[in-house]
Amino acid sequence: MKKVISGFLVCLLLVTLAGCTGKKGEDFPTWKENAPAIAALKDYVEAVTDEKSEDFIPVEDRIAAFDLDGTLYCETFPIYGEWLMFAQRALNDPSYDAPEHIRKVAETVIAAGESRSIPPELEEDEINAQAEAFSGMPIEDYTAYVEQFKETEAEGFENMTRGEAFYQPMLEIVSYLEQHDFTVYICSGTNRFTVRALIDGVIDIPARQVIGSDFTIEASGQGDTGDMHYTITREDELLMGDALIIKNVKMSKVSQLQQELGQKPVLVFGNSTGDVPMALYSDTENPYPAEVFFLLCDDMVREHGDEEKAETIRGICAENGWNTISMADDWTTIYGDEVGLSK
Repeated sequence: MKKVISGFLVCLLLVTLAGCTGKKGEDFPTWKENAPAIAALKDYVEAVTDEKSEDFIPVEDRIAAFDLDGTLYCETFPIYGEWLMFAQRALNDPSYDAPEHIRKVAETVIAAGESRSIPPELEEDEINAQAEAFSGMPIEDYTAYVEQFKETEAEGFENMTRGEAFYQPMLEIVSYLEQHDFTVYICSGTNRFTVRALIDGVIDIPARQVIGSDFTIEASGQGDTGDMHYTITREDELLMGDALIIKNVKMSKVSQLQQELGQKPVLVFGNSTGDVPMALYSDTENPYPAEVFFLLCDDMVREHGDEEKAETIRGICAENGWNTISMADDWTTIYGDEVGLSK
């Protein structure tokens, strides 16, 4: 694959240059000038950061929650990237001899990607199989595994690796909010450790601001001793466990945000029906003004869009008075002009 400058590095360079000229990232270079979502966001940020405004929000309460897949990061590879990483582990990793039931789930994942149709039971089957497939792996090794996966080519695209598959316009929004003293959280259905490794070097937020699906964690010397009865030693490594604690989708996103933050975010960015609960949670009886933005996967030229899904989300947003972001109409680029769909 031809070596290209990664899209997110270009984006970060543009943001840095804007900051140096005193524009604080407000140019949004990959957005069209008439994008309604940017106008709405700027109006909102201006109001809530003005100490003289009745809508003013103190810095400590300026919390924005972003979904990951389909909101910040490409969702079509042709299926969730983490699912393909699991399939790679189960079917093609010479260091792992997957049992037959794990291989069957992985084969179903591949088939679902090829057909672009996900069986209703696959979400639960995949997350449990994923936990088993990576169980016993030291967390540092798991992070390295994700880093290696980021270097592989993004299926369905030319001139892009999985680690480069972030939406440049959305990275600009993250930077813009941070420059206006918002604390940005990622609240994703993807494994928390996967998200931390995936955004490393791309989105400058600390690991504690990543909320995701959680698996058990074990000490290397623990054996069958339960957590309540085991004391970690200095020689222990932390290992990925084999049991799912929570799949962070739908209502789980609400409970996770409440448990970890203790308050509602004032901004929510999502893209699917799985993000509607956290949007409703933020937008209902919030002590501060709240805004919600949903991405529409309506670009069929630069992205593997889904018009039916986009129309569903458009209707939900219309019903609730939420903002929409059109990938087709509002963005001048998605991943950078050097990235295209595979022929």
